Amino acid sequence: MALAQKVAGSVISLRVWDEFGGLLTSGVGCFVSNDGLILTDANLLHPEIADRIDYITTTAANGTNHRVTGFYLADLTSGVALLQSDGPPAAALELKTEVDFSKPLPCRVVALSDKRGLLIADAEVSLDDTLAGQGWLTLRGDDSPGGVGSPVLSSNGSVIGIVAMKTPLDSWMNFALPASQAAFETQRKRPKLKLLSELPQSPKVNDVVNDPDFTTAFTLLAENNPTRAARILLKLTKRYPRSAECWALLGLASSSLGANPDALSCQRRSVALDPASGLYWHQMAQGQNRAKSADKGAITLDQEEYQALVQATYLDPTDRVSWLLLGTQHLKAGRLQEADEALERLTFLAPSYSQGFYLSAVAKSRLADYPAALSALDRCLQINSRLDNAWFFLGLIHDKTGDYSKAALAFQKAVRVNPDHPNAWLNLAHALRKAKRPTEASQAFREHQKRTDQRRRKQQP
Repeated sequence: MALAQKVAGSVISLRVWDEFGGLLTSGVGCFVSNDGLILTDANLLHPEIADRIDYITTTAANGTNHRVTGFYLADLTSGVALLQSDGPPAAALELKTEVDFSKPLPCRVVALSDKRGLLIADAEVSLDDTLAGQGWLTLRGDDSPGGVGSPVLSSNGSVIGIVAMKTPLDSWMNFALPASQAAFETQRKRPKLKLLSELPQSPKVNDVVNDPDFTTAFTLLAENNPTRAARILLKLTKRYPRSAECWALLGLASSSLGANPDALSCQRRSVALDPASGLYWHQMAQGQNRAKSADKGAITLDQEEYQALVQATYLDPTDRVSWLLLGTQHLKAGRLQEADEALERLTFLAPSYSQGFYLSAVAKSRLADYPAALSALDRCLQINSRLDNAWFFLGLIHDKTGDYSKAALAFQKAVRVNPDHPNAWLNLAHALRKAKRPTEASQAFREHQKRTDQRRRKQQP
C-alpha cells in the first residue's frame, strides 16, 4: 500500500489515436520530472504508425485525462521516448541507474487497467545472458499487468527499468531496458519540443527487409550457413532492435547452431513485436519444444509451447506442423477431445501423412471410440503398411474389443515388419491363446523369450 500511494499519481496509461479517433496502440508511462515530462518506451511511437498518429491522451489513476503536447525524443535504438503532458504538475519518480542485474532481483511492475485500476505485480528481473541479450532485461512473475512503457520499480519505488516488449503468454516473460539511458536523456538539456507530426517515420518493415545486410543474412540462412548469418543478424538487431523480422531470423540461425536458449529468447521477441504473425508463434513453439528436449527439467515450457501452438493454428489454420504439435501436446496432457479435434484437422490438411492417422487413432482409442480408431488405423496402413507400431496398436484395439483372431493377425503383421518389436511377440502369444490356438501361442511365447534374452545380453557390459 505504501508503494501504491507513492507511485499512484506518477503512473499513467497512454493511448495513441489517429485523426478519426481510432485507437492505434496503448501503453504505460510515468512522470520523471515535476513539469510533466513523461517517460515511456519508444515502441509505442513506432515508425510503422508514426505517420498516422494525430494525438495522445493520458489517464491517471484517479481517472483524470490530459493530452500530450509533443515529444522531445523517440529513439528506437535506446528505447527511450520522452513526451510532454499538458496536465498539472505530478510527482516525479526517481530513475536509479547503478543496478546489478547479473543475478535475479525482486522488483515490481506497475500499470493502469480500465478494469483493475492501478496494478502493482511482484516480479523478478535479470539480465538476458544469452548472446542475443544485448543488455536487455527479462521479467518474470505470476501476474502480468505491465504494458509497453510500464516502469519496473525497486522495493523503494525507484525506476530501474522500462518494459519494452510484452510477450502475450499466460506464463509470461516480458523484456525491459535498464533505466540508465533514460536517466541520461532526462538529465541533459532538453531539445526543443517537437510536434507529434514530426515523429520519426523510419525504419519501417520495408526499410529493414530491403537492407542489404538483411538480404545477405536471409540468403546465408537459405544456403545453410547459420554462423555467418548469425554474425550479420546480431548487428542487425542492434541496428533495428524493434524489428520482428530480424529477431525471427536470428532465432532461426541460433536454432541451427544448437543455441536453444538464444533461439527461444529471439523468438519470444519476434512474437512480442508482431503477435499477429502465425509464423513467429510457430517458430517459438518449435524453439520451446527443442529447449524442452534439451532440458528435461524445463517444465514451464509445456504451457508456453501449448499457448504458442494454439495461437499459431488460430492465425494460420492451414499450418499442418502446428496442428501436429498441438495434437501431440493435447495427448500428452490428457486433453483427449482437444487432441482428437486437432488431429482431425491435421488428417484433413495432410491426407497422405500416415503418422497423423496413427495419432488420430490413439486419441480416438483413448476416447473409447474404437470403430473410429480402427478406421483411422486402416487409413494409416493403407498409406504405409510398414509401420510396425500401427499394426501393433491395431492388435491392441482388436484385443480390447474381443476380436482375438484379428488381434493375432495384426500382431503377426507387426513382427513381420519388425521382428525385434519389444512387445509384439508377447501380445501375439496372448492373442493366440485367447483365440484357442495354444500351439501357435507357445511358439510365439518362446520367440518372445528368445528375443528378450538376446536384448538382455546385448545390454550387458
